[in-house]
Amino acid sequence: MFERLRAFVAAWRDYPLEPGALIGGRYEVISRLGLGSYGLTYRCLDRESKREVAVKQAKPSKKDIGYTMLLRERDVLLRLDHPRIPSCRDFIEDKGSVWLVTDYIYGSTFEQLIFDEGSVFGEKETLGFILRLMDVVGYIHEKGIAHLDLRIPNIIAKGEELYVIDFGLARPFVEASDQADQNFLRDPDPDGLPARMPASISSDLHDIGHLMLFMLYSGFSPQRGQQERSWTEELPLSPAMRGLLLRLLDHPESYQDTGELIDELRTVLTQVS
Repeated sequence: MFERLRAFVAAWRDYPLEPGALIGGRYEVISRLGLGSYGLTYRCLDRESKREVAVKQAKPSKKDIGYTMLLRERDVLLRLDHPRIPSCRDFIEDKGSVWLVTDYIYGSTFEQLIFDEGSVFGEKETLGFILRLMDVVGYIHEKGIAHLDLRIPNIIAKGEELYVIDFGLARPFVEASDQADQNFLRDPDPDGLPARMPASISSDLHDIGHLMLFMLYSGFSPQRGQQERSWTEELPLSPAMRGLLLRLLDHPESYQDTGELIDELRTVLTQVS
């Protein structure tokens, strides 16, 4: 009974704001963009600049952990200055909550492209998109930061341009000698935050492999009654693409740096039809 009551109180404290609500006397809620385990994100109108912004709230029920995660995200964004990464515009405390204000990126996430808009990505299209994405990921890595959440909801396409959003799990690289786990199991954070992948290039490249699989599965239609199989059996891929994915998913640590993956992507692109 106590656990149910505690869950109810937490849900009530985290109840989303309605359109028209005002945050910090300045940011007017237009709509809710997303709801995660530790934060809620809104599309808002900045009444001072008359621009639309994204405003993320640390869930009040998460208390110090939510605050620490949002503070870390702010600090990461302040280290980055790239036209395809949202900039930190404000960080405020209002009515017992903390809020991170960033640029609002117009466009469609890859999740929306695949599941809502029915976009289909073949091998060439996938490789082309990932090459453009790696321009942004490479910049992040040059700054000594691992994103750690390169999934289809966090990549936005706006025409031919790709944007990387949601740096809530991002953090600076740790030395390989400090990584307690070399097999990409999730380890507890020393500050008591949610367990995450090691903050390394390999972790992000592993995510890139899964991102590519999602894109390639966009054109897959399972046969009725057919038993689910592994992607190596279900997807009719070229040998070059299959080899690239196997390396990304099984041995991402074999890449010396992001540039090596970019070179391999370009090579594979010349070999697929």
